[in-house]
Amino acid sequence: MTPITDLITGFPLFGVCLTLLAFYIGQIIYQRSGNFALFQPVVTGLLLVIACLIIFDIPYSRYYSSSLVLHSLLGPATVALAIPLFQNAKRIRELFLPILCTVLVGGTLTIIIALAVLWMFDASSITMLSMAPKSITTPIAMIVSEHIGGLPALSALFVLVTGAIGAMVGIPILNAINIEDDGVKGFTMGLTSHAIGTARSLEESPECAAFSALAMGLTGVATALLLPVAVALLI
Repeated sequence: MTPITDLITGFPLFGVCLTLLAFYIGQIIYQRSGNFALFQPVVTGLLLVIACLIIFDIPYSRYYSSSLVLHSLLGPATVALAIPLFQNAKRIRELFLPILCTVLVGGTLTIIIALAVLWMFDASSITMLSMAPKSITTPIAMIVSEHIGGLPALSALFVLVTGAIGAMVGIPILNAINIEDDGVKGFTMGLTSHAIGTARSLEESPECAAFSALAMGLTGVATALLLPVAVALLI
């Protein structure tokens, strides 16, 4: 790093400022593209941060340590998703049994399909175990991955890629196959694309966001409880 770069990155909130600036630029690009799915601000912002770190040779550890404030806000942001859940509590109660069945069946299928693809390409067992928790939020995925013998860092990467792809193509695919129910859209996004998919669902409607948050939470809990048991029985 140059002396100027070293001075800038030495600022305690450098990571926070860089992240917010990248996301802001991502939002501008997304809006000016007519909300084109491939230009989701989360994805664009992520790419901008990565590009900045590479171009200016900034260690990731320095960026991470200076952005811990944002990490501490993940909990309150997740809890805030309870607001749309509360607003749609009546419909959620009416559909609770189908919702549980969908979580169990859909969550299982997402894991089986991913592992089947890796098996076809002769991936290592560590890679497959790291991929298994790809559709749940990063903190839970890393814990589950470590418990079943995967690599937490690799699992975090798989979670990020899964969420980014889901945020970009999920809603367009659902629209293309004429899925009009916001609850179904949201639940599908939360089940497959966790928090990033839920952020995308917020753009659709409060109902879509509520069902996405519900699916994300239930899938995370079910995976954390059942995946280690399944791995222990099969291996």
